[in-house]
Amino acid sequence: MFSNEQERGNTLDEPTLSVTELKDIKSSLGSYGTNVIIQSDDLIVNYGDTTTSIDILVEGEALVEIFVQNKWITVAWLKPGSVIGEISFLDSQPRTARVKARTQCNLFRINRESFVELSENEPKTALGFMTRISTILAYRLRRIEQFDAVEQGRDDMRKELAADLHDQTMSELSAILMHLGLMKMSSTSDKNIVTQIEEIVGMVKNADLNLRQLVKEKGHDDVLVVGIDQSIVKLLQSLEDSISDHHIKVSYQSNEIDEGSLPVPLAQDLFHIIRQALLNSIKHSQSDVINIIIYWDSEGISFSVKDNGVGFEEKKISNVPQAGHFGLLNLKLRAERTGGNVEVLSQKGMGTEIKGHIPVSRKTDTLTYKILERKFTLN
Repeated sequence: MFSNEQERGNTLDEPTLSVTELKDIKSSLGSYGTNVIIQSDDLIVNYGDTTTSIDILVEGEALVEIFVQNKWITVAWLKPGSVIGEISFLDSQPRTARVKARTQCNLFRINRESFVELSENEPKTALGFMTRISTILAYRLRRIEQFDAVEQGRDDMRKELAADLHDQTMSELSAILMHLGLMKMSSTSDKNIVTQIEEIVGMVKNADLNLRQLVKEKGHDDVLVVGIDQSIVKLLQSLEDSISDHHIKVSYQSNEIDEGSLPVPLAQDLFHIIRQALLNSIKHSQSDVINIIIYWDSEGISFSVKDNGVGFEEKKISNVPQAGHFGLLNLKLRAERTGGNVEVLSQKGMGTEIKGHIPVSRKTDTLTYKILERKFTLN
């Protein structure tokens, strides 16, 4: 009855019921469930609700939100085929998040009492339904574990590197400067030696300055300080200096994304999505042109990283780290927790585009914002 093969174009997407499965569920469970219409911006379920029904989103879009630091933060964007409330349906505990209709939503709702009746009357149908729901739940939990593990690992590595540089290398540089100072004092009669020592002191001071900047970058997030635009510019500037085996023209265009009070957690995730997509393109695409665009208007943030490289067959994208595409999964998870989505569009020999949208409205009139464009050559 219920297939594990999902009718969707990309195996990195949020796990959903396929079109065929939706029809099967409504046909087989029709008399045990009800159709519910929720208007745009209305709540489907609220935080703390003790209801134990499970909802299947047939039409429309919905947002999952949690309450953090006195405001509601979007953590997932649900589309047709998504399942809502599977954990409360299974454990009968209060809801730990609220789900809000972004557009008008058509839901198929099954409550616990009806499901118990279904289990008694049609156990095979009930078992098939629960098996499919359990598969989706397990997949979601596994993705959360993978994402948290990678993010925690990266954060720990960044902080450990910053601490090591600060505690050991910078201390050694300070000691070298002290010894050079003593050598200079004891060699005042030889001007050539003094000149050489002064040159070395200058080099060490410059290295110390560069190292302190590196520690600052590794220990803190630039997006917090300078915003997305400057963070991307700094990233491209650093790649200009560090990449030697490529010749790639990169253009970056935005409409002053940092003007408009973009929430910091969202800004951080957006920056890392762009960064990951860019690095994937540089590493794998064999392209010579990459275009980055971020545009924020009243409908939300649209972004794209597009190259003219070798491309690949989309069906070969995998959601398992061993397949070598974990970076794509990581950026999709980042987009989902902001309430947005990411698509990976590619054809063999026709390049790749990673594009997405985050539904965060820009309150100020976007006509007042100018288009910023930067161009870089990585060679």
